[in-house]
Amino acid sequence: MEMHESEARLKKEISFLGLVAVFVGMNIGGALFSLTIVGARITGPSLPLAMILASIPALLALVPYSMFSTAYPTTSATYRYCQLLNPKLAFVAMFTLLLCMLVGAQPLFALTFGQYFIEFFKEGMDPDQVKFAAVLIGVGVLAFFYLVNLMGIKFTAQLQTILFLVMMAALVFYVVLGTPYVRAENFTPLFPNGVGKFVAATGMLFTFCAGGLFAVDLGGEVIDGSKKYKKALITGMAMVVIIYVLIHIVTVGVFPYRSLEQGDKLIKVAKSFMGQGFLNFFIICGALVACATTINMIFTIISRGFVVIAGEGLFPRLIGKVNERTGTPYWGLTFIFIVCAASLLILTSPFVTMGEKDPTTIFGAMTNFGLIFPITVVCIAGAIVPFKIDAIYKKSRYKMSKKKVAIVSWTAAVINTIIFLLLCMLMIASGLLLTVAMFFAFMVISAAYYYTRVMILKKRGIKPPGRPVIK
Repeated sequence: MEMHESEARLKKEISFLGLVAVFVGMNIGGALFSLTIVGARITGPSLPLAMILASIPALLALVPYSMFSTAYPTTSATYRYCQLLNPKLAFVAMFTLLLCMLVGAQPLFALTFGQYFIEFFKEGMDPDQVKFAAVLIGVGVLAFFYLVNLMGIKFTAQLQTILFLVMMAALVFYVVLGTPYVRAENFTPLFPNGVGKFVAATGMLFTFCAGGLFAVDLGGEVIDGSKKYKKALITGMAMVVIIYVLIHIVTVGVFPYRSLEQGDKLIKVAKSFMGQGFLNFFIICGALVACATTINMIFTIISRGFVVIAGEGLFPRLIGKVNERTGTPYWGLTFIFIVCAASLLILTSPFVTMGEKDPTTIFGAMTNFGLIFPITVVCIAGAIVPFKIDAIYKKSRYKMSKKKVAIVSWTAAVINTIIFLLLCMLMIASGLLLTVAMFFAFMVISAAYYYTRVMILKKRGIKPPGRPVIK
């Protein structure tokens, strides 16, 4: 695959442990602490089952992702693998994802960080002051990890690994301390809101397992990536599914779901069985660190997308420029910080949230919409591309027959599509049609921008990007 000048300046600094930390941090991160209670209020005691159901498409997607990433580990791999199928569709999927991350995922995890952090200082503050303080803290944590990413991928990956280990210790504490308080009566009725809402909730939980798949987007900076990706993806996914199911069993088994209210966080459940010392440890090393790992990696991964797209001429070259000494796309990171901070401030305002006490559901839906689209395109590519580009299949270290890869990939794509439609229905039924409209607006904006930019490139005599050449 062709590598542009800025992309070539990125440094291979990510080890196997660092890659697993990226994968797990993108999954067991801010989503756990921001969306678990949202999911529990929808599903009731069946939350662990909904989590298992939501993990199925991500588990199936490991097949095409492992095939592609072991054949050609590359920067902004999701975009590149989509290009193998259709360059136009790849850009729309990638740009829509970027928009959803900028106005959905990153503000979501920054706000969640602020909401947990303010727990230590909210005594004597009224609800409006607490909300405003949480937003300001969210902007502050965005600024911190913006600066971290400016220091280069080696430092960023090392910090990610440390945060990952600390976070896992806190989550183990939650499961171990909470298990003795699990009560069988809290699991009945299993589907209090109906099977329909239970199934629809899988759309909200999709990001719990799917976010880590974007670890492939750092392929150009992974040491010997073609050998490490398959093992890292499988190891990371196994850890993610197991820890999530255990945490969800404790959550709905300890605390009756009917007592959970809009805006509640996992800390409410933890308070019911943890002493103050353990609770403080859980908030700091669990909630805050989990949000931090996800925020950190979203900065890293989105900025790499800017590097590749700018290198192709579809974005201004400036936004993809990489510092030679640090290997950092500093203008891209700056743009991400400004847009994410502005999104957090604007989308938490009473006017935009339409009186919602907590915009978590809006941010969460946008995140999941953004993830489902490109992952589905990669799955479709996994079903079609090996038959058209034999080099992909031959170079892959993931050995499964082309037919089996196609069957698994198509199955994942169909399930993803169903989850997407269910999530749309859930948002509409919840009075949040705005989120669905925003996502489709992002798709239209992405397509309009692509065709406009291509016309400009053609007028300048520049050939627009096509399918990557695989040798």
